[in-house]
Amino acid sequence: MSQKLKALVIGAGERGYGLKSNSELIDIKAIADINPIRRDSFAKSYGLPEEMTFEDGRIPLNKRLNVDFVYVATDDKSHGDLAVTALENGYNLLLEKPMASNPKECIEIVNAHKKSGKTMSVFHVLRYAPFFQRIKKEVVSGKIGEVEQIDLTEEVGYWHFAHSYVRGNWRNESESGPIILTKSCHDLDLLVWLSESKPKTVSSKGSLKFFRKENAPVGALERCTDGCPVNECLYDAREFYLSGDPTKFPFKNVCVGSKTEDSLRKAIETDHYGVCVYKGDNDVLDNQEVDIVFENDIEANFSLRRGGPDMTRKIRVYGTHGMLDGELTSGELTKTIYSGKKGMDKIEHISFGNLGGHGGGDPLLVKEFIEAVRTGKSTLTSSEESLCSHLIAFASEESRKSGKIVLFNNYLKSLQIK
Repeated sequence: MSQKLKALVIGAGERGYGLKSNSELIDIKAIADINPIRRDSFAKSYGLPEEMTFEDGRIPLNKRLNVDFVYVATDDKSHGDLAVTALENGYNLLLEKPMASNPKECIEIVNAHKKSGKTMSVFHVLRYAPFFQRIKKEVVSGKIGEVEQIDLTEEVGYWHFAHSYVRGNWRNESESGPIILTKSCHDLDLLVWLSESKPKTVSSKGSLKFFRKENAPVGALERCTDGCPVNECLYDAREFYLSGDPTKFPFKNVCVGSKTEDSLRKAIETDHYGVCVYKGDNDVLDNQEVDIVFENDIEANFSLRRGGPDMTRKIRVYGTHGMLDGELTSGELTKTIYSGKKGMDKIEHISFGNLGGHGGGDPLLVKEFIEAVRTGKSTLTSSEESLCSHLIAFASEESRKSGKIVLFNNYLKSLQIK
């Protein structure tokens, strides 16, 4: 068995712990996190000595620790500075999405990567999910003919949206970024990958329709935990957070440190997770449409929906000779090959089952990244390609706010990108 790669993890949250799924390949040697409780808990979990725990991720980066790679999994706003510092100091880099919260920092990361000569991958894990890998294989095979349209819908899930984008860390643009970037650059990356082309035009519309003060039930209080009298509210923090296992997602994200019902209760009584969903400081959109026409004339539509019973993605790929139709969470994919005769089309049902979060793509991306670091030979998504999906997100926001179609090449020129 090959020797494990040594890693510095910056960010001791949910994503930082995610490397555990590849523990047979990785030896975590150091942790950096601004929160002392979270940092110490992570260090204890991995048996790290005090001298290998840091408050600021820039400190171990500038120390040039003897590690094989750095995993940056901090809050979105800090990604740009940490990523560039890591690359400039000669580290291989695994970077959580989004790359950064603005186009300038995203471009700086790509430029730093080019100069470094190191291995880098953005955590666009959907490409690595077996479900989407099969869709890509079918598209490349040509069996459904030339691709004409791609429709992709992300259902965030009503409870997940309330947890993460109304009460959680991504609720406010000024603290994280627009939801089309922070949540859905994954999806835009899929469209770039499947189309194998660059965008020609981008247009978008969207709004914050539901989680607004004027939609609050009569009598609703500022916090659920202040004895709110509203009965049968779908988003009652008491009913939701105190009904689950505090050691599992999403409940464990609410409290830092001990994961018990008492710590959960205290957290929702004092933190933003107990605020009424209609009366908080959230301002990210709860619905958005993005339409992209690629240079090869493939038309793609992406729809973000706050609703649905759970987190999933639904996709249809329309070809000249057939169609692919699938849903990620169930792992069910249908391939239809047209026959030219009504009712006699050839239909194949392909099942992957439920492979967990992101369709099982997380450990597969990490495994490929590790192999690239180990061998120096990479089949990973290039940083330039990852940049493309981010720039589509920023162009979408420009279109949404202006009400105009964005010519993508003109948008690149405005950013001084050739």
